[in-house]
Amino acid sequence: MLYSEVRERQFQMNASNPDPSLSEKESLRMALDMLVEEKLVVQYGKEKEIKVADQEVSQAVEEFQKRTGAKGEEFEQLLGRAGMTMERYRTMLKDQIIARKVISMEVRSQVQLSPEEVREYYDTHRAIFTDRPKVRASHILKYLAKTATDEDWNKALEEINSIRREIVGGLDFAEAAKKYSDDPTRDVGGDLGEVIQGEMVEEFDKAAFTQEIGLLSEPVRTQYGYHLIKVVGKSVSDVVPFEKVKGEIENRIYSDLLQTVREDWLKRLKKEALIDIKLRF
Repeated sequence: MLYSEVRERQFQMNASNPDPSLSEKESLRMALDMLVEEKLVVQYGKEKEIKVADQEVSQAVEEFQKRTGAKGEEFEQLLGRAGMTMERYRTMLKDQIIARKVISMEVRSQVQLSPEEVREYYDTHRAIFTDRPKVRASHILKYLAKTATDEDWNKALEEINSIRREIVGGLDFAEAAKKYSDDPTRDVGGDLGEVIQGEMVEEFDKAAFTQEIGLLSEPVRTQYGYHLIKVVGKSVSDVVPFEKVKGEIENRIYSDLLQTVREDWLKRLKKEALIDIKLRF
């Protein structure tokens, strides 16, 4: 395996899934580790006479072109900057497809999942499958920029209190929102729809979920300004039925098991191979 091959893999890795947190050395090391594993798997696959059709390679090329946004001559220029020709790139993709087929053949067949395991996961992870409480709420916002002064905040508080007095005096909340709110929801009378607990800013969340249905809140200050909140409905937390999340649980467990079996299989493959790495970076 040559240094140029590691560079090629690094190019492919960075083009399809870049990680800016990695240094150049870390990126090369990751590419090297991936390539070593792949070489072993591909060698195993060729011994098992795994075949790859040209159409499979062409499809893989098209998928990579979509991720990079480059096609035709532009794509070939992109490969050229990485020191690759289209022919060389297709050869690299062919090896990767062989590797995927080997993993599917040797690893996936070892992963067995019983109905009891799925049910046990559901029973021991109820919190994951519990819907958080929701409220149906509307609000009016007097927006303040991050650069707002104390004087700006005091003025906004006076305005929101004035709006509140109008609503208490008989002005419909939705009409008040359309007339006074600085939030885009003013066009729908301030209606936020269903709000899930924990998804709004802390001050708004606390006010909305402690407020009684139908009552108008006092002014609530958040990082965005002052709000008036009206809650028109609530739902309590509820556990999602097992049948509804059974497929999701199977996928979660299967992915974990697949990764474990894959790592064990690769360890055995590496143990039986002679690997001599001489770093040049």
